[in-house]
Amino acid sequence: MNNPLSQVIDPAKVFELQRVQYRDSILLADVVPAASSKLGSVGVSNLGHFYCMFITGTFETIQGAAGPVVDSGVSFLSGRLEDGAGNRKLFSDRIPLDLFLSPGRRKSATSAAVVTDPVGNNLFYPIELEYLFGENTNILLDVANTSDVPVHYEIMFHGVRLISNAAAEACRKKLQQQQG
Repeated sequence: MNNPLSQVIDPAKVFELQRVQYRDSILLADVVPAASSKLGSVGVSNLGHFYCMFITGTFETIQGAAGPVVDSGVSFLSGRLEDGAGNRKLFSDRIPLDLFLSPGRRKSATSAAVVTDPVGNNLFYPIELEYLFGENTNILLDVANTSDVPVHYEIMFHGVRLISNAAAEACRKKLQQQQG
């Protein structure tokens, strides 16, 4: 019996493609001081370009510097995503983190002073964000915090690492040496 995929897929081409790319994730996590903004940054290494396909993330919703710190469920963070190469803005303005991050709100229980509400059911849907970040650049997130306490967030960029030509050539040469 003929396998229809064997007529379409050329294994040599697929193996060549696998040598120059692999799944990768980049984490950007930071704490934004109370009632201020902060530019978070994470680097894309010189190993190769990073083709982002999805993002996920979480953030805190705490307030209450004057009294007990309370997890209010209100999103105090908004951010603008930028490509560090030329400071290209991927969002035209700051967007509340609860509008583009999933699973989103993380219930806080960072200390005995934090009062939390019952655990809710957070939906988990990665948000599509297709963008190619060049090697040796930074992924930037300009985040504003309107809470009266410092608030933490984390964003994970999921995608494919496209290995640079020099790194791919070095892998090919090493493989050829191993084969004989």
